Amino acid sequence: MDILFLSHCVPHPPDKGERIRAFHEIRHLAREHRVHLACLARNAREMRHVEAMRECCASVEAVRLQPAWALARAAVRFAAGACLTTAYYGSRALTRRVSALARRVPLDAAVIYSAAMAPYCPPGLPAILDLVDVDSEKYLAYAKMRRAGMLYGIEGHRLRGLERRFAERAVCALLATPHEVRIFAQFAPRERALPMENGVDFAFFDPAAAPTDRNLQGRRYAVFVGVMDHFPNADAVVWFADRVLPALRESDSGLEFLVVGRNPAPAVRALAGRPGIQVIGAVPDVRPYLRGAVAAVAPLRIARGMQNKVLEALAMGLPVLASRAVCQTLDPLPAGVVPCDSEPDYVRAFRAGAGVPPAAIRAAAERRFSWDRNMQVLSNELCRVYEQNRFQPTRECRWAPTGS
Repeated sequence: MDILFLSHCVPHPPDKGERIRAFHEIRHLAREHRVHLACLARNAREMRHVEAMRECCASVEAVRLQPAWALARAAVRFAAGACLTTAYYGSRALTRRVSALARRVPLDAAVIYSAAMAPYCPPGLPAILDLVDVDSEKYLAYAKMRRAGMLYGIEGHRLRGLERRFAERAVCALLATPHEVRIFAQFAPRERALPMENGVDFAFFDPAAAPTDRNLQGRRYAVFVGVMDHFPNADAVVWFADRVLPALRESDSGLEFLVVGRNPAPAVRALAGRPGIQVIGAVPDVRPYLRGAVAAVAPLRIARGMQNKVLEALAMGLPVLASRAVCQTLDPLPAGVVPCDSEPDYVRAFRAGAGVPPAAIRAAAERRFSWDRNMQVLSNELCRVYEQNRFQPTRECRWAPTGS
């Protein structure tokens, strides 16, 4: 099949949550189909990575998004009643490129990666909508926790309406966890939605093959890995530093907390002066930090979709002390994940340990989080599209134009 893959980001390198899933979907599909990628790049660095996608794609159409201009334009449209998310990712240039591609190539189906890209799908093309997670739920959670909460609430309700409407027009909606499917079903009970969990590159995240760092040897530390200008990550790190680490260090003064990840927010950078806390920032390879840790922590109060940071730690055989929000995304809990509902729970978990050998943690993760096995959900849906189109060649699936 000739498949149009619409992505709001350049799916390379696969080193960030949104890029990881898109990259593995494309690589999986390209084994049996011709994939035509149409995507947006948010900076010059992303544009340089476009070329890497040509190795597995039949064609690539990439348009540079100017974030400042896109945000200003989206703000005006938001004030006029539009959804900020779809307005931000609207691009006339990409609309023209996709339309030209559809005239040039007899496309059989589309895979739409995130609700923001649904308006780009050509009319009449059967589509699978990978929402990944229910983004509207994130904005509604932000409304309760962040300044300008009313605006987040408005965006959440507007995006929720679009998520439901786009799912109505798709063959099915995919979400990263059964928990996300249940949330989606609360406001779109009639739409077909399936869980498709993420995977891990176990050949890369292998403790036996991971490099070591002499600066980490002999140290006892907990580690958090993630993009640190993402609000849920920054909020989690600050909460852990304020509420849990002091209690841990009362009985174990040598225990440290290492924060690893690019673009630390100001609140995260401010932690660097505290005893026992080191804000590492961006690193070329996170594996040495995972390999040498006592445990990984995932104390997120807002957790949407599948937490790749947790899966990578499990692949390294590392126990993960996780909040209730994170545990909901992983239900049923994999071996090695220790649920922590409160500050004392984290303290007790550190003292008790995971109770599961590292090899058993990794083996359990391998059984569940295989990219090839989990991506079969997507393959099955495309087979369904193919069979339907054989007998219903005039099937209609209409999508709204971007209007931007």
